[in-house]
Amino acid sequence: MPAKKTGYTGPWIKDDEIQLDTSSTPWMDVAKAELAKKIKEQPANDALVNQLRDALAQHRLEESRMQQFRDFPQNSKLLGSGGGAMDPRRYRLYQMPDIPNRLLGEMEVPNRAAQNPEIVKYFEGVTTNPLDDRKGRVWDLAPTYEAGGRAQVTAWCAAFVNWCLAQAGCPRLGLGTARAWLDFGTPLLHPTYGCITVIRPSSSTGSTTGHVAFFLEKNGAFLKLLGGNQGDKVCEMLARETTVLGYRWPTNFNHYLQAAAGAGIVT
Repeated sequence: MPAKKTGYTGPWIKDDEIQLDTSSTPWMDVAKAELAKKIKEQPANDALVNQLRDALAQHRLEESRMQQFRDFPQNSKLLGSGGGAMDPRRYRLYQMPDIPNRLLGEMEVPNRAAQNPEIVKYFEGVTTNPLDDRKGRVWDLAPTYEAGGRAQVTAWCAAFVNWCLAQAGCPRLGLGTARAWLDFGTPLLHPTYGCITVIRPSSSTGSTTGHVAFFLEKNGAFLKLLGGNQGDKVCEMLARETTVLGYRWPTNFNHYLQAAAGAGIVT
C-alpha cells in the first residue's frame, strides 16, 4: 500500500525510496574554492631541528664506528672467541626508545602547523570518534603530531568534508575519521553530485578508516571525487566504484531510520 503523509512535512517514502532534495549543493562551491587555492601539505622547514637531526645522525655514526673498534678483539677470528651461543651480543632483551628523535619531532610539530594554515583551519570543531575510545571519551583533533621522530599532519580528509559543510551552513558530523561518516545523514543507494562518499581503507588512502570525499561524476568503473588529503592535497581523484562503502546526504537526521520508526508516516 502506498505511503501517505499525516501531518508530516518532511521527506516522504515512495516505493521504498526516500525522496531528498539533492538539487542544492552549496558545500560544493566551498570545496571548489579550496581546490582553486591548490592547497598542499608543506614540510616544517625547521632549520634548527634539521641541524640537530643531522648532528644526532653524525653522532650515532661515530658511536657505531667506536663500538666496532671496541668489539674488534672479540670479533676477530685471530684474537677473539668468535662469539658463542652464550655471547650476550647475540640477544636483544629491550629496545630503548628513540627519545632524542622523538623530542626533535615534538619540537617540529608547531612549525609544521604554522606551515599549513589552510589545512589547520579544517580541524576547527573536529574531534576524535568516541567509538574509538573504550570509555567513549572525546578530544579535539590536533592538526599535527609527532610520529617516528618527525612532525606529521593528521589525516585530514574528514576534516575537509566537515569544514566545507560547516562553511555552507549545512549539517555536519564533526568527527575526524572517514568511516564515521557512514553513520551520518541519510544513505543513498546511488551517488549523486555532491554526496559524501566513503571508500574502504587501502594503501592509497593511507588510513585505517578509509577515505571520505565529495562525489563529482562517474567515469565508467571509476568515480571522480573532490576532497582533501588526496595525495596530500586538495584535488580531484579517481576511485574504483567497487571500493565504495557508502554514499551519504547531509541531513540533520537519518530519514530511513525516522521512516522505520514511524515518525508520523502510516501505511
